Amino acid sequence: MMKKLLHFAEQADTSGFFPQLAKWHDRERVAMCFGTLKPIDPALGRAMLERGVSCVSLDCRDRRDYPLALPRLVHFLRREAIDVVHTHLFDPSVVGLLAAALARTPIRVLTRHYSDYHTRIDRPWHVRLDRMCTAFADAVIAVSKHTADHLIDRESAPAEKVHVIQNGIDFARVCPTNAAARERVRAELAIGDRRVLLSLARLHPEKGQSHLFRALPELKRRSREKFVVLIAGAGGFEASYRDEVHALGCDDVVQFLGFRSDAADLITAADVLVMPSVAEAFGLVVAEALYLGTPVVGSRVGGIPEIVADGVDGILVPPADSAALAEALGGVLNDGALRRRLSGAGRERVRRDFSFETMVRRYEDVYERLNGRGVEGRNGGSLGHRHVA
Repeated sequence: MMKKLLHFAEQADTSGFFPQLAKWHDRERVAMCFGTLKPIDPALGRAMLERGVSCVSLDCRDRRDYPLALPRLVHFLRREAIDVVHTHLFDPSVVGLLAAALARTPIRVLTRHYSDYHTRIDRPWHVRLDRMCTAFADAVIAVSKHTADHLIDRESAPAEKVHVIQNGIDFARVCPTNAAARERVRAELAIGDRRVLLSLARLHPEKGQSHLFRALPELKRRSREKFVVLIAGAGGFEASYRDEVHALGCDDVVQFLGFRSDAADLITAADVLVMPSVAEAFGLVVAEALYLGTPVVGSRVGGIPEIVADGVDGILVPPADSAALAEALGGVLNDGALRRRLSGAGRERVRRDFSFETMVRRYEDVYERLNGRGVEGRNGGSLGHRHVA
């Protein structure tokens, strides 16, 4: 029997994750709709409707609106006879899973797109709410083994409830715009014959851009190649990062690009993708770079080592270690043979292991498994958690 499925999220999506869910879901297994906690971004709403997925929004402006939004979501779940609620990220999971529990929605699933963030920033109430969400969920999908280990070891999640399903790539979507993309980007940014190091991430301390900046003076001394560092991404730290680059005397080698919609073209134009994160639940852009043939120099942290084969298609260094980062980048810049050996070495492995379609099928297998092991119907059952058999 087809199940009615609600994916419930925040309000926007710069990565295209939810339109891809709409594209790849099995219409013979589930009838998908999409909901947002906050007013839905118009472009996201259009993308979902174009793929035949209806949308609903609770239109919350801030957290003060959540208490009134909660009964509206409960009413929606009951009226539409939703069989599966699948929530994403923190606030939508708190509201969505509580509503699903009150509505007695038969199957409740949570994807943890972050791992130990609330523990690291010392937010005990957020950690308690994370645990509450795990209790209300029938299954918790961890986007990496690192995330699963944190859930079980640090948040005491029942191991049988946690499923590792790594994020996937829609390979038809992650491709350069045309054969001239590399040359177009290099001409647009006046790169000339310089090597390109690319950081493609939101501007936030968690992404480790400051550690990259602090590596640059040493890298300038080490490198026999001329290079430029492209910082692609937006965020509230841009002004302070610009000041930091200026204070380090590295304005001549850094370009801030802001948000870019041509990520695949940028990756294709780069000689190395740099991912100096201090925390990373998964690291999708790393997998995308390897698929496009661009080697990675990244931190040995979170889910990144589950994607990069150290020494095969990239190089991993300790997090928050600018000296090690400078050494690794210098080695790749100065050694053409190493660069050529790393380039493209991970493409087939990424194609095999990180397919978006496979990810969605595994989501749907979780729904089927939960349905098959006798979850209580919407007219019965408790608000407590239930284990996957």
